[in-house]
Amino acid sequence: IIPIHREAGSVIAFGARALQPDQQPKYLNSRETAIYSKARTLYGLHLSKSSIRNTGYAVLVEGYFDLAQTVQSGLTPVVASCGTAVSEQQVRLIKRFTSKVIVSFDPDPAGDHASARSGELLLAAGLQVNIAVLTEGEDPDTFIRKHGADGYKEKLRSSQKYLEYLLDREVAKRDLTRGDHQREFLARMLRVAARIPDAVGRDQFADRLAHKAGI
Repeated sequence: IIPIHREAGSVIAFGARALQPDQQPKYLNSRETAIYSKARTLYGLHLSKSSIRNTGYAVLVEGYFDLAQTVQSGLTPVVASCGTAVSEQQVRLIKRFTSKVIVSFDPDPAGDHASARSGELLLAAGLQVNIAVLTEGEDPDTFIRKHGADGYKEKLRSSQKYLEYLLDREVAKRDLTRGDHQREFLARMLRVAARIPDAVGRDQFADRLAHKAGI
């Protein structure tokens, strides 16, 4: 059973996680109330906000155990999204403390989709966003257990800028020698480009798009 705190430190809800593979459901949270909304809450922020300010960045993970293991490893500027994708309210909350976020979600299809979606929201808010890609089948909790804190910190140091991560992800899904795939790719990427808040950033991304698409 995990207490969920508001930013100031008071407990506003509880989360629970099964410890055995056959226990269902795996996760069970308090119902949303007037004081607790998952979309408006960043788990662990009451512990990490000073560290986030001091280091100049936040590591965004998905779950309670990911955060606990990361903090125990000595890496303290970390918060959890209380779900699979960050919300606009959570983005505004993060932005109060830092201008840079390293997203470190699970490297499975759901986590990959959440990384892309979360990165887009963070980017649109004017934040610098990187994506840390872990070994397949790992999450921050299991990765740190297996490879240690230094191994995880190296993954964060080598994290990829969000737009480059997204370009590589979308290119890998398509054969850009085909006209229909090229159009799909450009349509998807232009929607992202429209959310880049500064003109210089949009121009730079347009150059990368043209290079990737071969146009």
